[in-house]
Amino acid sequence: MEPIGFNKKKASEMMHERGVDILIASSPENVFYSSGLPTIYATPNPVLAALSNQYPNLVIITRDGEETLIVWQLFRSIDKVSWIKRVTPILSRDEALQRLTSLIRQTDLPKGGTIGVESLMPIYQYDGIVRAFPDARIRVSDDLFVEMRLEKSEEEIRRIQEATAAAEKSIEAAINSLRNGISVIDLARVARARMADERMANACHVTIGIGDSDPEYLSSDVKMKRGDIARFDIGAVYEGYSSDLSRHACIATPSKETTNLSDLMVEAQEACVYAIRPGTKPVEAVDAAYDLFDKRGGSGFLFISIHSIGISIEDYKFYDTMMGPSPKPFGRDMVIDVETWTVLPQQGLIGIGDPYLITDQGCRRMSKMEKKIFRVGQKKKS
Repeated sequence: MEPIGFNKKKASEMMHERGVDILIASSPENVFYSSGLPTIYATPNPVLAALSNQYPNLVIITRDGEETLIVWQLFRSIDKVSWIKRVTPILSRDEALQRLTSLIRQTDLPKGGTIGVESLMPIYQYDGIVRAFPDARIRVSDDLFVEMRLEKSEEEIRRIQEATAAAEKSIEAAINSLRNGISVIDLARVARARMADERMANACHVTIGIGDSDPEYLSSDVKMKRGDIARFDIGAVYEGYSSDLSRHACIATPSKETTNLSDLMVEAQEACVYAIRPGTKPVEAVDAAYDLFDKRGGSGFLFISIHSIGISIEDYKFYDTMMGPSPKPFGRDMVIDVETWTVLPQQGLIGIGDPYLITDQGCRRMSKMEKKIFRVGQKKKS
């Protein structure tokens, strides 16, 4: 079996560049990335995620890019999901820590060598490594995993594309269910059910707002009524990889102000996207969007978010209006989500969000849905 996105050569080069002798993946996302083991919750059977507090899964990566996997002994399908040949089964977290330190010793870690760990590593694992290797330098190495995961392989891109298609079907189903009196929680049920039907996808997030309700909290008390704008910000997970998509809908015809603001957000998003090439700095792309906003007579608040999509919906944040720009430039084969939002009075935020693949020629949109406010319940013209 071939790796999904993990690249042995790239991992080795990065470890040499940053002086890391041993790199340990301990979070569900990075164990999945470096092994293929289904350790994240958004899988058909998230048992490894559910039991990871007692049976932790770990990957040890040496400077030559070779890997060793520590996994719960009762999981017997490793050869079906992972490319790693060196596998060590465990039956408790104490045994996992014992095997981890033993395997590190077998790598001939030099005295004073560097062990790279994740900032999210459980404290008992971190303390155990420190005790076992008092002369070693412990380096928080989240940056290595971020860097490895940013550029996507063909297979990763395919999975994100499938996840995007599933999210689109989910949003379409929810929009088609819009009617007076339907609650946010019922719309979420429709969206989740459609997502599960689509390519066995799982929910990454189901964010739905009606009017000025909090879209992060799904409630049966919030119900749709004529004049409200419904916001759908939905992501699916397909075979471990995520999507992120945002659209709006209303019953009958939206107001002119609503349509104008929505159109302006689409234009701002597209100005931002048009500026992105491999090597472009995030601030350059964002400036293009703000320039368009100003030229079109935009006023007030414009929120822009550009983040990498992969195993997580926000693998890396390139830009956020609150946090500012990252110094890291965009690169070829990165998948990013570009979102633009502004405030619609009495309705909360209105905007757009779509995933894009960065190519040498620019950005290719991975979603297919129209960029408009969808209208439900209009009478057909005779």
